[in-house]
Amino acid sequence: MSPDERRQAIVEAVIPLLVQHGAALTTRQIAEAAGVAEGTLFRVFPDKRELMRAAARAVLDPKAGRQRLAAIDPALDLPGMIRRVAELLLANMGRVMAVLMAVRGIVGAEPPGPHGPHEPRTGPPEFVLEANRSLLEGLTELFGRYEEQLAVPPDRAALMLRSLVFGSRHPGMDSAAALTADEIATVLVTGVAGRKAGC
Repeated sequence: MSPDERRQAIVEAVIPLLVQHGAALTTRQIAEAAGVAEGTLFRVFPDKRELMRAAARAVLDPKAGRQRLAAIDPALDLPGMIRRVAELLLANMGRVMAVLMAVRGIVGAEPPGPHGPHEPRTGPPEFVLEANRSLLEGLTELFGRYEEQLAVPPDRAALMLRSLVFGSRHPGMDSAAALTADEIATVLVTGVAGRKAGC
């Protein structure tokens, strides 16, 4: 196994463990899940913090996200496309939020601000911003296929869909009250009033 393959295998083993155990995850559990000796972890990663950061980056990998969107059937009608996108995003949200919550203290601490190590960094890490930019770009491309049917530009439709999905899975929300993919598709296509308001 090449060093890159070993690194990838370890990261892939860490993600479900973070979902299950959160920040209490031990290097022994990681090594067992990855099928390597504990010492091997530190030949691949300098420390546990860097491994946790790698897992957070992997769970938000923009390339994987764009591939999921690109695989959506172009023959779907607008409501069907929205429903399928919502299903994909909702299915991934639990995993993403669990990992980010588990590593938030680690990921939020680095890297430093643009003016050096003594400037505290504000806002999300760059890889989180990049994942969100990539998602919005992918969604905008999808909505572009249906531009003639839209009442708003594709980039605004993309933002609305992203906001509904992410807002309904916010860590502070009651999971029992989360929106379904069908509800998200309905509200985007017809609004909350729909035909009853003469729309």
